[in-house]
Parts: sequence; C-alpha cells; structure tokens
Amino acid sequence: MGKKTKPIPEKKGTAEPKPTAEKKADAAKAKTDASAVKKPKFTKIVDKRPAGVSETGLAVVGYEISEDGAYINTKLHYDQLYTIRHGSNSKLFLGFLEGKLFATRCPKCGDKFFPARTVCWNLNCNLAATEWVELKPVAKVHTYTIAGWSGRSSLKKLPFVLAYGIIDGCKTAVANELHGLDPWDAEFDMPLKVVFKPKEQRVGAITDWHFEPADGWKPAPMNPTKERMKKLTLPVYDWVKTMKE
Repeated sequence: MGKKTKPIPEKKGTAEPKPTAEKKADAAKAKTDASAVKKPKFTKIVDKRPAGVSETGLAVVGYEISEDGAYINTKLHYDQLYTIRHGSNSKLFLGFLEGKLFATRCPKCGDKFFPARTVCWNLNCNLAATEWVELKPVAKVHTYTIAGWSGRSSLKKLPFVLAYGIIDGCKTAVANELHGLDPWDAEFDMPLKVVFKPKEQRVGAITDWHFEPADGWKPAPMNPTKERMKKLTLPVYDWVKTMKE
C-alpha cells in the first residue's frame, strides 16, 4: 500500500500595492495631456468683401488671426465662403501681411523651400524638421506662360504673364503674376523682384504680391518666337476692351 502524500499548500500571490492618490493624479494628468488638443482662439477678424457684392468670383475676402498672433485662417469666396486653415504654415501668410517673405530651411542640408515645407524633401535628410528664415525679395524665372483666358475674377487682367519664380535661391518655384513688361518679352531665367501691395490692401494671401523685372533688366531683341507670341496676344487686348463693366 502506497504512502499517502501530503497535499502541497497553494502559494498565495503577493498582492500588488494599491496606487496612491498621488500616482492616480499623475496618471490622470498624463492621460489628459496626451489627449488634449490646444485649439487657437481667433479674435482678430478682417472682412475684405466689397460692400454689396455677394458674388466676387474666386477671391480672398478676409482672414482671421488667433489671439496669440501665431495662426491665421484665410477666407476664400467662390460661390460660397471657404475657410483655409494654415496651421503650422501660418508664419508664411502672416509674413505677407507685413510685406515679408518667410521660407523654411533644412538645418541639415541647408535647402530652402518657398512655399514653406514643414520637413525637408531631400531624401538624405530623413524628413528633418525645417526652421523659418526670411528671404530677400529677389527671384528668377523658372518657367512661365502667357494667359489668354481665365476665370471670371481675372478676365479683365488678360493677357498677363503667369511666372514660376525661384525666390532667393530656394529649391522650389512659386507661381504668381509677372507685371511691368509686354507679355511677349518674358524670358527664362530673367531676374525678378517681389513687389508687395500697399499694406492696407493685403489679405495674408499670395495675391498680396507679384513679380516684376529686376531693376536694370532689359528684354532681348525681338525674334521669331516673340513675334509669334505678340501676334497671338494682341487680339486678347482688343477682346478685353469689349467686356462690359
């Protein structure tokens, strides 16, 4: 007959210490901090909509600036009112209001981007966060086109040159109107300057400024390409004159 074995008593697990009130408060605060989103309060609201006009075509009609002055939203009107929230790129558009050009620059490779990019697009930089820098108001033409047709808001401006300019050595080009020359005289790589509207007319948008030929620039002599563009462009001037006010 086998020996009776004594049952092995169960080991009681050690109870985990209960969290103190201080630890509970810290955990609750951490959870709140992680989920909370700080929303800017917009207190300065500027309406640039012309009095009595309900339909302006595509136009920026106002903006709003946050209470701390760090953020701006643009009010865009085109058959209805849209709000464009610029978020971390707000410095670019706030700069327009002050007649300044702000770009972002990579701290690793030094590449500058205008319009601004929050991270570097150089593949060797692994999406490094960029920093803000102010640009000089100088540029050159990367490419351009002569507009002979447009939406309603720009019809009476025709014909005009829409140029992609590289501002102050940036790695990106930006499109804007090129004033101050006959359309057929525009040239690749021609030097440009950035000219802002008077402060009271600015709305914190890219329409606050335009390109003009740099001081001292002179167009090249007429050639077959320029003659062809002039022949295509002159009838547009005559057509625009027939439009009703």
